[in-house]
Amino acid sequence: MIFSQNVKKGGGFFIIGLLLGIIWTFFLMQHFSLPHRENRESKQEINSFTGEISYDIFSSNKIKKIYDLIEDHYFAFHKKTNKEIESEFAEALVKSLGDKHSTYFDEKMTEIFNEDLRGDFEGIGAVVSPDTKGVKITHILDTSPAQKSGLKAGDIMTHVDGESIAGLTVGEAVEKIRGPKGTSIILDYLRGEKGNQKTDTTTVTRDIVKIPSIQSEMLTGSIGYIKVSTFGDKTSQDFYNAFNTLVESGSQAMILDFRYNGGGYLKTAIELSSAFLKENIPVVKIKENDPTKNEILYTVNGGKSNIHIPIIILINNYSASASEIFAGALQYYKRALIIGEQSYGKGSAQEIYSLGDGTVIKLTTARWYTPGDVSIDEKGITPDKSVYITDFDYQEGFDRQLDAAQKILENGLKDTKNSYESILKYAKDTNFQK
Repeated sequence: MIFSQNVKKGGGFFIIGLLLGIIWTFFLMQHFSLPHRENRESKQEINSFTGEISYDIFSSNKIKKIYDLIEDHYFAFHKKTNKEIESEFAEALVKSLGDKHSTYFDEKMTEIFNEDLRGDFEGIGAVVSPDTKGVKITHILDTSPAQKSGLKAGDIMTHVDGESIAGLTVGEAVEKIRGPKGTSIILDYLRGEKGNQKTDTTTVTRDIVKIPSIQSEMLTGSIGYIKVSTFGDKTSQDFYNAFNTLVESGSQAMILDFRYNGGGYLKTAIELSSAFLKENIPVVKIKENDPTKNEILYTVNGGKSNIHIPIIILINNYSASASEIFAGALQYYKRALIIGEQSYGKGSAQEIYSLGDGTVIKLTTARWYTPGDVSIDEKGITPDKSVYITDFDYQEGFDRQLDAAQKILENGLKDTKNSYESILKYAKDTNFQK
């Protein structure tokens, strides 16, 4: 949810991040006008890179004729402002690419997008996913308005202020739920396992929701725990501080939690990877349309390469982009065990371009590959051991994935070998779904 500013090209910012359906946030060319009654012929030219003939779509006689027909004959044309037509045309043009990560943001969505970049939001503080009955809460931030109102992970929100949100997209539902600090909404929700769900209602007062980049604590059995929520510009230093504090407190193994981490600065992903890997080895490969622009990013000098204790990384379906780069690199080099669910599978990078009028466009400009030259786009990172949180776990507040990681490391610390292979074998041989 936090995006990369480490590489800037062509007026846009290089993005290694994912905007998830989150209630405190959502989604994430120069200014142009529609051609109107101009006697222009389609311009054809040779694309210097592909060698193919291309033309200026805005000079297309067909596009011009369609617009003229709409203006002359559509019965409700007078109800549309030029700004509305232009905005909807821009949205449709980008949508025609068929790429869910390339998006046009109008002024309102651009403002929300900028809030995302700042890392604080006005809303209720809950991560949601689609559900046929509304939207399902998959994660709630500590001390958030959602938590204070009694909402829990696993609840399915069905109505907002008495209006059903069934059938809406996650974005449409989020737009109804989020709002300014101090305002309240009434939420109807379902709770319980399928077939035994009960309806309840709660009032939530929206507030500013801040997402801490790093949270850490010492678990039982000399195991440290660090939750990394974003790959922000200060995450690396905060991570090292937390890690060192836990080690000084007696931690002999570490659980790194990247669940619900939608990405962040590519630079930060490289820095964290460098903490656990040998110097000057590939972390990620970036490939663009023009092969001459492809690059390999390596572990950096000055990394905390003295960190050698056993590591488990937790991921789920909402771990994306920079999270997948980090997990993919440590998995490839057998430096950490990956536990949880298949990750999101966002193996692409985007750039942000301002259109100069308070709107922006986000375009996919590259794809990234693991050190083994594997694309995870639309596939994700496969855990070394899959562990799933059930509906019952949600209701009981039981974190099965964290519990499994802790048991694996506790067993590993008892094993005199304490090797990657022995820890992996125990994880694969153990049923954590009981």
